[in-house]
Amino acid sequence: MLTNFLFRKSIIADGRRKERVKIEFRPATADDLELLLAWRSHPEVYHHFSEQDEPLVWENHLEWWQSRENRRDWIIVINTAEQWRDVGSVSVADLETETPEVGVYVGEITSWGNGIATDALNFITDWLREQNYAEARAKIAKDNEASQNLFEKVGFERISSTEESEGEYLIDL
Repeated sequence: MLTNFLFRKSIIADGRRKERVKIEFRPATADDLELLLAWRSHPEVYHHFSEQDEPLVWENHLEWWQSRENRRDWIIVINTAEQWRDVGSVSVADLETETPEVGVYVGEITSWGNGIATDALNFITDWLREQNYAEARAKIAKDNEASQNLFEKVGFERISSTEESEGEYLIDL
């Protein structure tokens, strides 16, 4: 059920983009582990994660993948000029709780600033509404202004923050 929904759920976005981009979301699989590791190990990407300050180690990455419970992970796929490519990841964790945690990142740096993360975050909040969740939360590193602005634009509100690391955001669905 979940997989079929995701493949049918696509967004045609044009907003401030120069070209129309078709975005789809497919479930992440073990075949994506190397790509996810490459994205998460790029300094410009992991710099924005509050729980990571160096490139990932394969063994730790694999252990994380195998221990995932009560979460869904998707790959963001875009089509420009009739060419499909994977550009990022969107996830929702703690599905067993009343307030799951969402996350999104565009790992392909050349795709930053094109509204892809906004579309992905809207997708996941829509999906959570369809699953009858009333709210969702996110943790964002204190120096990640782009993500703070992204989540606020989609409707999340900062509910707490710490001086050292991150703020917590919440959205009513």
